Amino acid sequence: MKWLTLEKIKKQCRIEPEFTDEDELLEMYGESAEEQVLGDIGRSYEDIMESYGKVPVDIIHATLLLVDQSYRQRSAADTMSWAPVPYAYEAKIKKYIRLTSSNYGQNQNQYGCKNL
Repeated sequence: MKWLTLEKIKKQCRIEPEFTDEDELLEMYGESAEEQVLGDIGRSYEDIMESYGKVPVDIIHATLLLVDQSYRQRSAADTMSWAPVPYAYEAKIKKYIRLTSSNYGQNQNQYGCKNL
């Protein structure tokens, strides 16, 4: 994991530090959540560090929300039992989403949309 720790994950999921039976599973959830956040915001870890000097607390919080969701919803869910990711997740990551990239062509504006 790049910015989460097992200690932070256990606090978020309300798991006693002494309970170690699921540590490997929690670390997997942490790695997966970090990858999900990076994909959702369209940035790399290195880009975040270069831009902000550290991982912003909103990104850490959003990642912990995903871990908690994964921990509580362990099995494949059907549409009747599935609980969506909390709105807070989207609100936390929204301001960090990369909308443009240096590899966009000249026919696109600053928002990455094609100019007509």
